Amino acid sequence: MNILTKLIELEEEATNFGFKWDNSEQIMRQILSECSEVEVHLNDKNKEKLQEEIGDLLHAIFTLCAFNKINPLETLENSVYKFERRFRIVQQLAKEQGYTSLKGESFEKLMELWDVAKRTI
Repeated sequence: MNILTKLIELEEEATNFGFKWDNSEQIMRQILSECSEVEVHLNDKNKEKLQEEIGDLLHAIFTLCAFNKINPLETLENSVYKFERRFRIVQQLAKEQGYTSLKGESFEKLMELWDVAKRTI
């Protein structure tokens, strides 16, 4: 069983037991809280704590999917495929502009190409 399937089953078990969210807004507040906790650990040297907090954030996000009857695995797959399509456009745009790589380019340049790719798809 993959971990997302386990998450869905565990969320269903918790709901059936009465340990459940009332609405999506509660989950969104939890997601924002987890984002704040991740932010606290971004600059410290405790990678284990950062990993734990990122895990909590991912769990909360996938819980939002489960609560809304959206398959989290399908959601993640769709996101990865969308990123891949956009990234391929970025690569093509960069090539057309004479770049063989974007290493060393400014973040603004990266976002400029990304925004064009987003408008394309």
